[in-house]
Amino acid sequence: MEAAQVYIVHGYMASTTDHWFEWVQASLEKEGIAVHILAMPDSSKPDPQAWVNYLKENVTFSDQTYFIGHSLGCISLLLYLNRYQLKPAGMILIAGFLEKLRDIPDLDGFLEEQISIPGLIQNVPKRLVIGAEDDYIVPFELTQKLAEALEAPIIAVADGGHFLGKDDFKTFPVLLEKLKIMIKSAS
Repeated sequence: MEAAQVYIVHGYMASTTDHWFEWVQASLEKEGIAVHILAMPDSSKPDPQAWVNYLKENVTFSDQTYFIGHSLGCISLLLYLNRYQLKPAGMILIAGFLEKLRDIPDLDGFLEEQISIPGLIQNVPKRLVIGAEDDYIVPFELTQKLAEALEAPIIAVADGGHFLGKDDFKTFPVLLEKLKIMIKSAS
């Protein structure tokens, strides 16, 4: 069986060195799991086509591929998986959404393409959503709707904010624990 590999897809205005990304990478690599933090193009002026193309060009896919999406990285990941009908082993979506964000119209273009939710449910057997009840960028209700649409369990964090470094999210133990469980259950 192939070894598990994890791809982290960051969000709007983020980079590979932000928040908890490198901590998750270092923690998993200690256990022999390859982790790739993708440097999504032009994150301050994101373009849906450019982001999906970047994923297509930079992900080496196997049946042991797992994804972590954060914020805009979630919808970008869903567009990519849907467009190419890919079947990863699992995904964890953090502070994700499927509806326009009232305060960030720059991201509306990511919500124009139709996504087959039944197709994603069929193609991605292990799904988990994590949201913060006090998220000030993506309202928790939108993350709940994402979890419901994907028929995915949701972990509600009382005071996670938007899971940014400035919200004190330099580490993310619950994410790491759930991802390890997801990977172990495959072997």
